[in-house]
Amino acid sequence: MLNKIKNIIKIYLRNKEFNKIKFDSYLDYKHYFLREDEDSQWDPVAFSKIIEENLSNKNNLTLVEIGVARGGTAKYTINKLDKRVDKYFGIDPYKSQYDNSDIFSNFNQEFMDHCYLYVLDKITDPRFFLIRSESKNACNLFLDKSIDAIYIDGNHTYDAVIEDIKFWRQKIIDGGLIIGDDYLGFEGVRKAVKDTFSDFKTDGNTWFVRI
Repeated sequence: MLNKIKNIIKIYLRNKEFNKIKFDSYLDYKHYFLREDEDSQWDPVAFSKIIEENLSNKNNLTLVEIGVARGGTAKYTINKLDKRVDKYFGIDPYKSQYDNSDIFSNFNQEFMDHCYLYVLDKITDPRFFLIRSESKNACNLFLDKSIDAIYIDGNHTYDAVIEDIKFWRQKIIDGGLIIGDDYLGFEGVRKAVKDTFSDFKTDGNTWFVRI
């Protein structure tokens, strides 16, 4: 019980510290984001890896990513799949405090606003489109069965993952992929996937299902 209380206090203090991060200009934020990109231990390969293994004969891909953050997955996937990508849509409202269990959520709104600008600066490929919107609203911009693969990595709460699957499932082509991150890291993600699909697969921290 004591350890649990200590962990709660530790998380609270960490989140409070993240919320205080502010700089004087966009250039200062950009330098911060560049350092974070260089120091990050996070691996951006999962989305492209599963596409390569399951849609190997498909070109002119239309891809969607929910939860772009600093754009690591988007940039890597476009570069990795190269000419196979026709369009890549990133969906992210860049809204602070969307999920207290997610570290990234605890940055303040000014930080989020500058992160959005950073991604626009970082990914200049004309096939990339960054839509600043909540997932449930952005899905209305897409026709049913118009997306080859989607990567769900936004709000990791149970209700949010269920909602993302519900709204975007109909947008995936027959034989397309729904892929999601943080299967091992968030209980809400695991429960949402298990409650929705009986035939999903996992690859490390990533879950996926072919529609």
